[in-house]
Amino acid sequence: MGKRIFFKFVWLTVLLALPNAAGLSLLYAQAAEEGELASKAAKITVGVVEDVVINPWGVSFPARIDTGADLSSLDARDLVVQNNVADFRLGKRYGSLQLQLPVVDWRYIRTSMGTEKRPVVEISVCLGSKVFRTPVTLKDRSEMIYPFLVGRRALSGNFLVDPSRSKAVQTTCPAAALVSSQSPSPSIKQQASLVISRDRTGVAPSDGLQSAR
Repeated sequence: MGKRIFFKFVWLTVLLALPNAAGLSLLYAQAAEEGELASKAAKITVGVVEDVVINPWGVSFPARIDTGADLSSLDARDLVVQNNVADFRLGKRYGSLQLQLPVVDWRYIRTSMGTEKRPVVEISVCLGSKVFRTPVTLKDRSEMIYPFLVGRRALSGNFLVDPSRSKAVQTTCPAAALVSSQSPSPSIKQQASLVISRDRTGVAPSDGLQSAR
């Protein structure tokens, strides 16, 4: 008799616990869904073409958003690398601004002609309302439509891409991130040098391959 009462007690306890367990599971599922929605809400949806601004120079480019490319790429004319510093200028449409940036890595890129080695520098970029630092490869893109390409490394964690849209956001840069356009003299060669360390989040190793964009 004692055993029968004991088993009935256990069975009733299990029956009473089941609704609570189901309720907890539902609450956990709802919390996870709300967390995912909040994460998506924090991200900005961009189209396949957007305007970007590079800091601290305040130069704006039309950029192609390309999730097929790992790293971003910047149009670099008359590129020369000496003592691990990349010296190049922007296109005439963007003021022919002369820049000097430390090379943080090298990336091998597949092209229709084979494989070429490109220097990687790190710059600050404004896209939409976001400001972030990202590694970019340097390449003469004068024969390409867009002087700047935004790769998935730069997009990760901050952006969603809608391939059906273009110019989906308005890019705004904080004033503190920009260099005053009145500071440099027009007669002086404009240069900018940034002291930065190797990308601690992991710039791709020098033997990594990326398809040309």
